[in-house]
Amino acid sequence: MLGMFQDAWDELENLPPEFCSDDVVLALRIEVFHGLGKWDSARVLAESLATRSPENPDWWLSWSFALRREQSVDAAQAVLRKAAHIHPTVAMIAYNLACYACLLGKIAEAKELLKRAFDADEAFKKLAMDDPDLDAIFDKGMPTTMGLREG
Repeated sequence: MLGMFQDAWDELENLPPEFCSDDVVLALRIEVFHGLGKWDSARVLAESLATRSPENPDWWLSWSFALRREQSVDAAQAVLRKAAHIHPTVAMIAYNLACYACLLGKIAEAKELLKRAFDADEAFKKLAMDDPDLDAIFDKGMPTTMGLREG
């Protein structure tokens, strides 16, 4: 939270070995990789965790987040599409897929995915209002039935 990613990494490196494979520690490592811009390291760790424990949607989300920055939106979208089959009700997956679809110019698909995210968790409506990944939807006018700004 403080942006002290190298300090956080140093602390993680000093943990006793029995804690190193704990999911909380692994999630922190991924966050530190993100903060340091080490997208390849974040991707490799998150991908291995998603493969090992596909029932945890956070691993899939972390994998796609790193993949988007390391490679492309298309690659990140492909990973999250697989995750959506395993986790069809996870709002964050639908929301990120909406962002990716929007960035790729697939506005109708993005709107449908965004509606799915909103149906699963209304808190995403507020997040969507300020998300630059969704600017193309708002520029083209979001249907008022989605409960967002008029346009």
